Amino acid sequence: MHWPAVEQCPRSKKMILESDSPIDSGELNSEPIWLPEPAQNDNSYAHRGEHTLDWLARSSTPLARESRRFLNDNLSRFPVETQQYFRHRLRSRWYDTLFELVVARFLQEIGAEVSFEVKNRQGKCPDFIARFPDAPIIVEAVSPVYNPEVESKSTGRVSLLNFIESKIPNGWQCTVWELPHIGPSDSKREFKKAIERMLELPVQASASRDVKLVHSLSTGLIRLQLSPSITDGAKIIVEPPLTAWGDSEKRIKSAIHRKRKQVRNSDLPVLLAVQNSSIVASFEDYDIALFGRTFERQDGLGRVVETGFRPTGTLNQKRDRAPTYAGVLAFLEMSFPGGGPTPVFYHHSRFSGMLPKAVLELEVRRYDEQSARVRVKESERADLMRGLGFVRL
Repeated sequence: MHWPAVEQCPRSKKMILESDSPIDSGELNSEPIWLPEPAQNDNSYAHRGEHTLDWLARSSTPLARESRRFLNDNLSRFPVETQQYFRHRLRSRWYDTLFELVVARFLQEIGAEVSFEVKNRQGKCPDFIARFPDAPIIVEAVSPVYNPEVESKSTGRVSLLNFIESKIPNGWQCTVWELPHIGPSDSKREFKKAIERMLELPVQASASRDVKLVHSLSTGLIRLQLSPSITDGAKIIVEPPLTAWGDSEKRIKSAIHRKRKQVRNSDLPVLLAVQNSSIVASFEDYDIALFGRTFERQDGLGRVVETGFRPTGTLNQKRDRAPTYAGVLAFLEMSFPGGGPTPVFYHHSRFSGMLPKAVLELEVRRYDEQSARVRVKESERADLMRGLGFVRL
């Protein structure tokens, strides 16, 4: 089925995602395979800080082979112009673009013909218009950054670990227990001098037992442990852990607020597709962020005297006007590889318009004000993510 021509946004002109039709048409087949198999064997996994696409271009591991298959197969569902867009964006914004790709393919899998970044009457360019046989909708996709402090710390320590690795003596491997707090733009001069001194092992150091090394800097502590190497693999065998706190509720609410201006006053119902990728992600995070949370009150003897539900979620805010969103398509981590469960649709209780049957056949959660509880309708379709062919190794 083909729809009338629509006005595309300048940066994505002519990038139309067709419905999930056979892939043997010339338009879809004219682009060569994006990620071919490497010419040489390379059984290594991604290096520290290496871009996923660089690893996929060189690695011959089963994981890399299956990952290339996943990307090539899913991109081949789109016209050439859209494939090129995704390729470019995966290089510059890997995480966000991978989620957009998953959302677009999921919409195709449940029966939509999807147009990409069509300009609306406000001049805004939401991500997708998904035209189902019974109703069209707008879908805007967003991947909030969970625990940004942890992500920043992880990025900042890449150069520190690389420097340590370059100084580890032959015949040894290293466990890094602790690193100082040094940001990407901070001076590393003190750190490098300390590492060079620490890893200049004395001649009498035995290669048959561990050596523990500790040094205090103005920016924190360095704690290393050298062990005799038994393989020719990576010289750093353990990196220091990163501590994260659950901030899913805050990030989901922020994403919903931030995207409103992109789709406000749209002519079609709007769904916001959100990815929860926090370390301990669950759909309960969405329950709290979108609807609210249960509570109980105890008396002085610890006896429960009251229970209830506080409707403090974003979709339960009282407004005189119609809601911006008809609801939220809630995804858990769409890891690469691995995939994730079928998304859950959180239905805005104040939205009264028409939605596609395919969306309402998902698991649907909706807040019932009369009973002050979240009601759950089980999914009517099984394993809707199978068609995306996620890597399962």
